[in-house]
Amino acid sequence: MSKQITIKDIEPIRVAYKSYKGNVLEAGKHMPSIFKSIKGKNNGTPFFCIYQVDETTGIGELDLCIPTMEEPSSQEVFVKEMPRIQAVSITHTGSYDTLPLSYQLLFAYIAENNLKVIGPCREVYIKGPGPILKGNPDNYITEILLPINYSTGAGD
Repeated sequence: MSKQITIKDIEPIRVAYKSYKGNVLEAGKHMPSIFKSIKGKNNGTPFFCIYQVDETTGIGELDLCIPTMEEPSSQEVFVKEMPRIQAVSITHTGSYDTLPLSYQLLFAYIAENNLKVIGPCREVYIKGPGPILKGNPDNYITEILLPINYSTGAGD
């Protein structure tokens, strides 16, 4: 199946977030505490803002983000405004184990088009495991956004 790569404008969004450092495969287990802190009042799709990941150990630094206008009730959950960005985007369908294949496609596109990644990656979890049942990983849908320095103008 061919995956389409696009360049998108992403509007600013206010999120409740919790910073996380550890095994990236375990990060999702911390999302329920954020939902609880905002009383389940989200107004968008949850995502991870990924600053770095050690590919050997799987240890990463990320923010677990849920769009909301609610003030968090927890001392561990904060609020910030995510800035407007332009990003290279790909929608990945399937298990999280196969996400690296979509990242390879994105980085190849970025190299071929002489683009520069200028900020942390966002993984937007459009459809994933439920709070109780895991669901079918083949049906998970994740949008990967890599912020880029991109502008069009005369001569571009």
